[in-house]
Amino acid sequence: MVSSVREKMIKVEKAKKLATRAAESGVVWEEVELVRARDDRGHFISDDPTTPENEAWVEKPKKKEAKKTPSKKKGRPRKKV
Repeated sequence: MVSSVREKMIKVEKAKKLATRAAESGVVWEEVELVRARDDRGHFISDDPTTPENEAWVEKPKKKEAKKTPSKKKGRPRKKV
């Protein structure tokens, strides 16, 4: 339960952004995932409290899960009688 508060905050931010996009364009957007912003060296970017926008998080389209193919059975082959 360590991250339950954080997950709720992320859901609220995501819902706000989707609502503003839908209101602006009239089009329902696909779901996006909020991820931490990074600079060119891979370090996290902090939020600037003097601006109204949160620069620490950026939107990224959600990845679609690939279908898993069943694995082949491994083992000794059976003897034919």
